[in-house]
Amino acid sequence: MSTTSSTVAHASVDGRALLDVALLRSKAADLRHTASEITSPLSTTYRRRAAELELEAAALAARFGLIEDLQLAA
Repeated sequence: MSTTSSTVAHASVDGRALLDVALLRSKAADLRHTASEITSPLSTTYRRRAAELELEAAALAARFGLIEDLQLAA
């Protein structure tokens, strides 16, 4: 029975990790979209933060073994 509970716990961690990775990527995409719509120096800051979020998402994906979901910021 302990095998089942550890499997369930591991599955929920993976689900949470997938959600966290998706949220980070979504925030990065929103920042990149906003940066493309403005022409101020702030757009550079938005793009930089988007790249940081994408790198954080990639690190989180690697930490939880989500290699198939691993994407690095360009």
